[in-house]
Amino acid sequence: MKYDLAIIGGGPAGYRAAFKAVENGLGVILFEKDKIGGTCLNRGCIPTKSLLHSAVAYEKLDKLAEIGISVSDKSFDYGAVLNRKNNVVDTLRSGIEKGLKSKKITVINGSAVIMGNNTIECNGEEYEAGNIVICTGSTVAIPPIDGIELAITSDDILERDVELADSLTIIGGGVIGLEIASVYLNLNKKVTILEMADQLIPNMDRELATRISVYLKKKGAEIFTKAQVKNIENTAEGKLTTYLDKSGNEKTVLSNAVLCATGRKANVAELFKGIEVTMNRGIVTDENYETNIRGIYAIGDCRSGNIQLAHTAMAQARNVIDVIQGNEKSVDDSLIPACVYTDPEMASVGLTESQAKEQGINVITKKTLTGANGKCLIEQADSGYLKLIINGDNEQIIGAQLICEDATNLIGELAVVIQKKMTVSELREVVHPHPTIVEMVADCVN
Repeated sequence: MKYDLAIIGGGPAGYRAAFKAVENGLGVILFEKDKIGGTCLNRGCIPTKSLLHSAVAYEKLDKLAEIGISVSDKSFDYGAVLNRKNNVVDTLRSGIEKGLKSKKITVINGSAVIMGNNTIECNGEEYEAGNIVICTGSTVAIPPIDGIELAITSDDILERDVELADSLTIIGGGVIGLEIASVYLNLNKKVTILEMADQLIPNMDRELATRISVYLKKKGAEIFTKAQVKNIENTAEGKLTTYLDKSGNEKTVLSNAVLCATGRKANVAELFKGIEVTMNRGIVTDENYETNIRGIYAIGDCRSGNIQLAHTAMAQARNVIDVIQGNEKSVDDSLIPACVYTDPEMASVGLTESQAKEQGINVITKKTLTGANGKCLIEQADSGYLKLIINGDNEQIIGAQLICEDATNLIGELAVVIQKKMTVSELREVVHPHPTIVEMVADCVN
């Protein structure tokens, strides 16, 4: 049977593209070799946030005495925490599967191989499609470190439910490493972070990185930047990780477990047979997501140069269907908010102060602190801030960075502000409710 569109990968990009394509009248077949929902739902965004919610709730029990509530016999059941996480994942996955079924989208469970422009082989059967969209996501990137096979990955923690270690060494201080560090620290476990760059979360604003480093250290984390890991070995006392510090001196750290959190790579192994698609750390496409082979597109984490975020993939899913049907793209995917669900949360969108200055922009910054926000004080929020980056020549808001309670929700409004090219004067005209955390946006420009 021939379909209008074949989609390879059932993660956020895949199922969103399938839904939009069907709504636009296309006949769709979707291939998924593992579980519907992809990395985000099964071993990424959703399970991480579920574990973080439990861990943060446990840690905040210590603050209840400040608001007149006493708690005795504080404890947690990690098995129950995992069960709750799995229930959340199962519920969401079931909802997506029902949606695909209700839209009469054909779903094939198996490893799909693209044989040519219009042909896909899966489970010994061949399928034809007018266009093919590849959204196979990403997989854990394993660095060439001696003994790295002794380490666990985020997949082990988030999907395979490995035992909670009393002490954890994390190789990599990016988003994945810091979010899992927050889980362990809030559950009173010992954490050591080894980051090769000169700051945590190297792709974010340095001020944010410095602030989150302070918070994590207050919770007991040991953090070493410019740390080059050399090897991991088993000892009678635990796993010994050897690294070179910023001065080139050899140091070691002993822990019950080691987490490899050095990033992810495009999941494109064994995807093509008899055809050559241009690759460069992922599938290379043009601005319309089309590869060097006409009619074959790539979106999401598997696309070269992409920001590996679920909402990036979902935006591109909408756009690629527009492109295939000859329409204008409906989403501006050049402005992508970044969120880090540490405790407190961090978020960023648009240009940082240093990026704006590098572009020769006359930069003005405005900042408001959580200590001046009534809702933050009421909810015992940690100290933090909201910073706006402004073009001084026209008052246009071009960037925002936050580290505060509910930062990952606040960033949505600021993404709209920047996308719509609003000025400080225009933002002042918007009435924000009181008392709310989002009121910080108004305070920052008044």
